[in-house]
Amino acid sequence: MSQHYPKFFMQSAMALGLTAVLAGCGQNGDAQAQQSAPASTEQPAAAQSATPAATPVIAPAAEQSFSVATLGAVSVSQDELQRFLQALPAPQRDAMREDRVILEQWLRTRLAEKAVIDQAKTQDWDDKPEIRQAIEEAQNQVILRSYLQSVSEPSADFPSEQELQTAYEANKAQFQVPALYRISQIFLAAPQEDAQAVARAKKEADSLVKQLRDGKAAFAELAKEHSDEPASAQRGGDNGYLPLAQLVPAMRTVVGKMTTGQISDPIVQAAGIHILQLTDTREASVRPMDEVKPALRDALRRQRQQEAAQAYVTGMLSAGTVSIDGKVLSAAVE
Repeated sequence: MSQHYPKFFMQSAMALGLTAVLAGCGQNGDAQAQQSAPASTEQPAAAQSATPAATPVIAPAAEQSFSVATLGAVSVSQDELQRFLQALPAPQRDAMREDRVILEQWLRTRLAEKAVIDQAKTQDWDDKPEIRQAIEEAQNQVILRSYLQSVSEPSADFPSEQELQTAYEANKAQFQVPALYRISQIFLAAPQEDAQAVARAKKEADSLVKQLRDGKAAFAELAKEHSDEPASAQRGGDNGYLPLAQLVPAMRTVVGKMTTGQISDPIVQAAGIHILQLTDTREASVRPMDEVKPALRDALRRQRQQEAAQAYVTGMLSAGTVSIDGKVLSAAVE
């Protein structure tokens, strides 16, 4: 909708049931659906031995990366950009690929960071004791995370089809799709502080509703001709399928009581008047197993890996006697 008119719908994203199962991976979460990840019927996997790192291979000259952006002596290579994009969640990655303004802003920011780092190094900033200590700690954290990941990686055949089915059945509530309503609208702009504009809009809205209910005009044609909301007007007023939760409260109440094909009375809002038509509905349903299987498999593997990593760390602590000197500890904290 145009920024000059109110949002027809609330801005909350539609939660289709994957939020709890996908906890921790930032996938379209609903604030009201914070559940725990699905429980596995298996015990945590035993820690596996770390596999040796592969021998580095020098890329042929034809595959060497070229600079995407430069600033003086610093640059951002194709490889660096691709690694950055690959690390992003798929929706963010697709958005950046489609919006060059955002992508170019990231490149400028990255060049500025590199230039600052380059300048700091010319002053031997990285030789300062406190900086060396911080670098070492950061390096240790990278080693810790990558090593724990290697020793806790689930086997390739986990989870099995039976384990997937069990997790699906145990978490069906998380895969609920709410009832959906396909709504068309005609919006007549009339700020509530402008009494004359509101009066004109009410008169026009009453006339349009009468024409629609008498069958003298098609909703799509009137929407294209009269609606002040350009985006939906071009589609004949159509706003697609939406759950009631995504409608503003006043419209939610009206739509919930409408039958297919029904035309609403004019609905007065702060920025104008809406006329709605309910064109179709879809009943609440549960997403099928085949549709959620990839995300469910990823969630179960993450859960298994977290359990295995925790078991590995606990095993390290149990392998020897931990001794804590209370006197030294007290001196350190005081």
